[in-house]
Amino acid sequence: MRTYNTVGLPAFVILLAALRAEGQSPSSLSLADAIAMSRAVSPELRAAGEAVSAARGREVQSRAISNPSLAYSTERTSRNGASNSQQILGLEQRLELGGQRGARARAATLRRRAAEARLQSARMSLDYDVARSYALAVSADRRAALARQAAASFGTAGRVSARRLAAGDVSVYADRRLRLEAARYSALEAEANLSRRSARLALSALISVSADSFAIIEAILTDSIPPNAGAPDIAALRAAALRNRPDYIAASAEMEALEAEASLASRERVPSPLLSAGMKTETTGQEGGRMSGFAGGISLPLPLFDRRGGAIQAASAELRRAAAEREVLRRRIVREVDEAADALLAAEQERAALAPQLGSHTAAALRSAQVAYAEGEITLLEWLDAVRAYHEAESSYATLLAETAIRRASLERVVGGTQTGPSR
Repeated sequence: MRTYNTVGLPAFVILLAALRAEGQSPSSLSLADAIAMSRAVSPELRAAGEAVSAARGREVQSRAISNPSLAYSTERTSRNGASNSQQILGLEQRLELGGQRGARARAATLRRRAAEARLQSARMSLDYDVARSYALAVSADRRAALARQAAASFGTAGRVSARRLAAGDVSVYADRRLRLEAARYSALEAEANLSRRSARLALSALISVSADSFAIIEAILTDSIPPNAGAPDIAALRAAALRNRPDYIAASAEMEALEAEASLASRERVPSPLLSAGMKTETTGQEGGRMSGFAGGISLPLPLFDRRGGAIQAASAELRRAAAEREVLRRRIVREVDEAADALLAAEQERAALAPQLGSHTAAALRSAQVAYAEGEITLLEWLDAVRAYHEAESSYATLLAETAIRRASLERVVGGTQTGPSR
């Protein structure tokens, strides 16, 4: 496996902006480049990244100590012409002695880890979408090329048939049959070109800087499907998925965060005292009646009415809910791994069965049939059967290659790994 990192993403953004300004597209595009470009411009990744930044800010704030308060009070009393006044200036500081601040910080840290895992999950989902679109575009390119080749073959055969019809070597029926098949393959070519455009459009939407106006990428897609990787180890894939899946990591972090918040709700039962200390000045109406000194005090909330019972109950229920949802996710992950592995194995087996029947020798056989028909050595029906068999087999194989690549990317996504490096 090969990991695609985000090194050089600003360069991709600059490159794409320049190409859009010139109305051009890259001359070639690899799967790794397409993934890097999509990561650079994806609004989903930007949103997930900002969620991580927000979680980091809340993590920093959770460790902050509450600010002290500056308090000033004055009192004045009088009786029978005599007066007495007091002025007190002090600082008040609330102390959390029950470990509330530590529990709050731990919960915020775990929330930040969950946000980072969700960012990784969004990145993996985007990588899969790009790999899928890239594979479909490669397959559509191949099918369009095969349709053009078939249409060109019928053009050549039509000219041969016209000469033979003029010479009386073929019947009018055979000539009409050939022209009917030529029209059908022209329609197939138009359909293949439309499919190619749609596939390119889907890929362009993922790597374009702006969604308001983007041009269809007409670059040469340089990557092909990697060779058969063999039968996967299901037990190892399950273990890797439960270890690496970002959504499972996020669910675990959120459950631990809820556990910390439940601990915080319980710790909030411990009263947080308010300490005060300052200077006091007292003035009386008697001689030498001005005095000054130190003032101190403590204020302790009495847990008479609010024992945090409802908050503790709610936090405990949220923790149990999160644990149940994580178990649901765990079971779904195991099922997804099994299904993706089975689907990939089936596609690989189909590919292995069809691949030996295709290749350069099959193309050479088709060319030989073309020459044989031009020289009158085989009939029209024999040539049509050869063209149809070659076109359908190659088109099916192109579709199967794309399906194999998509299923491989799907397996790597459900396992929590990286995209497999394409072959060149």
